[in-house]
Amino acid sequence: MANAYVYYKKKIALQVDRLNKLLKLNDSKSKTVVLNAFYSIFIKVLNVSVNFLTIPLVLTFLSVTQYGIWLTLTAVLGWFSLFDLGFGNGLRNHLTIAVAKGDFEKGRIYVSTTYAALSIIFGSLIVIFLCIHPFINWVKVFNAPVSMEYDLNNAVLFAICFLFVQFVVRLINTVLLSFQRAAMADLTNALVQVVILIGLFLLKSSNYNSLTAVAVVYSLSPIIIFFVFTFYLFFRPYHLIRPSISFVKRSYVSKLIKLGINFFVIQIAALVLFASDNFIIAQLFAPAQVTTYNVAYKYFSIASIFFTIILTPVWSMTTQAYVEKDWTWIVDSMKKLKFVWAGLLVGGLLQMGVATPLYKIWTNNKVLVPFQLSLIMFLYFVTTNWCSIYSNFLNGVGKIKIQLLCGVIGMVFNVPFAIFLAKYCKLGIIGIPLATISTMIFANIVNLIQYNKIINNNAHGIWNK
Repeated sequence: MANAYVYYKKKIALQVDRLNKLLKLNDSKSKTVVLNAFYSIFIKVLNVSVNFLTIPLVLTFLSVTQYGIWLTLTAVLGWFSLFDLGFGNGLRNHLTIAVAKGDFEKGRIYVSTTYAALSIIFGSLIVIFLCIHPFINWVKVFNAPVSMEYDLNNAVLFAICFLFVQFVVRLINTVLLSFQRAAMADLTNALVQVVILIGLFLLKSSNYNSLTAVAVVYSLSPIIIFFVFTFYLFFRPYHLIRPSISFVKRSYVSKLIKLGINFFVIQIAALVLFASDNFIIAQLFAPAQVTTYNVAYKYFSIASIFFTIILTPVWSMTTQAYVEKDWTWIVDSMKKLKFVWAGLLVGGLLQMGVATPLYKIWTNNKVLVPFQLSLIMFLYFVTTNWCSIYSNFLNGVGKIKIQLLCGVIGMVFNVPFAIFLAKYCKLGIIGIPLATISTMIFANIVNLIQYNKIINNNAHGIWNK
């Protein structure tokens, strides 16, 4: 076993070296990005494959309406991710800088303080939620049939309580990203999907066709995986920054919050732009339409998923390059990202050509996706991926004030415009991603202007914040 591991590790290293030579990469930063991307591609293939298998599997024991309600619930769960007040992203940038400077004591303080702060925040939220949960009419919130009231109430209870625990234990992925270990962070997410798939298969075999059972599988699986990785990594390779009560410093909370609160507001804006679609559809139309929308969304999200493979390590590497004033690397990496974006654009066009037959195979003919929705989803992800190139750079260098303002404008504009297009212009569910595309075009223009100012050392005032 050990000999096989060494053999395949050498083979992979050889292939990565060939790829570096092909792309003419000579610097350590680019090589690190490529190494992470190389491993992540295989991990993401596993992740995407498993994720795609869950849809037809769940549809074998949940109705289209039940599944639509579950998708709407998961969208609502995404809203709660904002309660970390941006601590995760604040930790990512501060820890990356500390690691780049070799200051592991400061890194341990940041890690310990973040874990303590989030434990207090989410522990308090669990108590608050347990108190208010019985008084909320979840059937009305999700526009669900009255017959599902008991099952839906329990599903919401388990899903949200377990989610709050997740936000603490999944900080280990932030630590991995700060150490330029994006591939391992992707591995944890892939293993979560594998455990979820196994859990869903067991539900199907045991004839558990309830939302509660699905909620437990989806919500408990990440906790198990993240806890195992947390225990191993903090007691082995990352013991120098292992969280400890003695390293919790209240004065560092303000440092994390100062940067994190800006990320927090941007996350709220992103939530309204990207995570409110399911809820709007469920309210304006029917839960079954949420399923139709999400089939098209997940199909075309493949390009975005693979683009994220590259973008994820670039964020932290950009932070390091910015600290080192390595502007040549930053400019070169941006050019390469645009080249990859162009390749994904071509791939998206090929997806369009085979979308209809693949939808039928994927959903066992249970979900019919209109061509117009496929076209809009293609444009949606083309725009999103382009926007992420510049937002990723700005996140890495910590210049996010304008992103924050654009996000607030988009947040205010997006929902009413989506409702206007979908309902009053009678565009149906395609009006919702159209509204988001319109908002992102404005953000793209502003981000491009700020990027050019920073690169050319002409950023002053708000453009440099």
